[in-house]
Amino acid sequence: MVENLGTLLQLYYRPSRALSKILDSGSLILAVVVAAVLGLIPSGEGISRPVLLAVLFVPACVAIISLWDHLGSIGVVLRRDYSPLLVCALMCWIAASIPGVLASFLAPAFIFWIHLAMDLYFVALAAVAVRTVFGAGIGKAIGTVLGGLIATVAGYVAYATFGGMLSYFASPLVLLWLYFLFRPNLDMFRGLGGGLRSGQNFRRNLDALTVNPRDSDAHYQLGLIYQQRRNYAEAISRFTKAIEIDPSETDAQHQLGIIALEQKRYEDARRHFAAVLALDDKHSSSEAWRGLGAADLQLGKTEQALAELQKYTDRREFDPEGLYWLGIAFKKLGRTAEARDAFQRAIEAARTSPPHRRRYTSAWGRQAKAELKTSS
Repeated sequence: MVENLGTLLQLYYRPSRALSKILDSGSLILAVVVAAVLGLIPSGEGISRPVLLAVLFVPACVAIISLWDHLGSIGVVLRRDYSPLLVCALMCWIAASIPGVLASFLAPAFIFWIHLAMDLYFVALAAVAVRTVFGAGIGKAIGTVLGGLIATVAGYVAYATFGGMLSYFASPLVLLWLYFLFRPNLDMFRGLGGGLRSGQNFRRNLDALTVNPRDSDAHYQLGLIYQQRRNYAEAISRFTKAIEIDPSETDAQHQLGIIALEQKRYEDARRHFAAVLALDDKHSSSEAWRGLGAADLQLGKTEQALAELQKYTDRREFDPEGLYWLGIAFKKLGRTAEARDAFQRAIEAARTSPPHRRRYTSAWGRQAKAELKTSS
């Protein structure tokens, strides 16, 4: 209980880290109970808000981000991520509601503005929650939350308008008929609460394995979890520990390079990618050459970056990210025709990439298209 209270307080000043803790050790039952109690307070927003979150908002957000980010079948994603997102959304609603309820008692004349501020604060926290659970970019996270809100309002209005019709479905014969009609699709809704439990159990097992001072892989796997949540401080700590245990751990070095590149620490990125290449020139399908070239480009070492990126694209001809960076290198060197060709190839590679890869490739296709328009 004390740990959960501390995590709730951390939502106000370190929301991303707090939400990561909620995924690791949060209690869905506790979140539901606290949300229900807050809803019963006269100055609160009513118990219907948590219900709307569970029934409309969270499923809508899962559906939107799974389609937008090409995460796979909506049914599979719902079973895996519904309960993790629900517990995060409920905790976000609780964090937004507590100061709102207190303010409503102190300044009842401003109840409209207080509730508006609560809603806006919830939207901001919910976007961080989507980003943490799914590893989405902040733009997609905000878009997903806004889409979820629109779906929630539309669903609520539809229920208020046509809710009386639901009484016709109370007949046992009608319910039996509906059961057999939709029985093949019911698997989507089974085990929705299992995603949070399985994730937390997996996390605990990895923590137990880190007791072994020679087990670098447990630290690496934990680092991947934190990296996916964009909790980079903890991810860097885990990857670094894995390398301390096993200096030949190329996977951890590679991920440290990726994080450094994203954080624009280009010298650090270059150092990590160079360490990977020193151990294995073809590690992770030669992607360290791509990272090294991208880092050198940002450091102004354009000729050197071009050689590195050409080596990578010779091995991986259809990688949109590598072709995009190759186009940037050609463009910086004034080799416009070659730059345009690289950007065209990047666009085509992104367009024809497999569905499960489009979450990662579509952004590079868009950036290549933007660069192509400015290349003359």
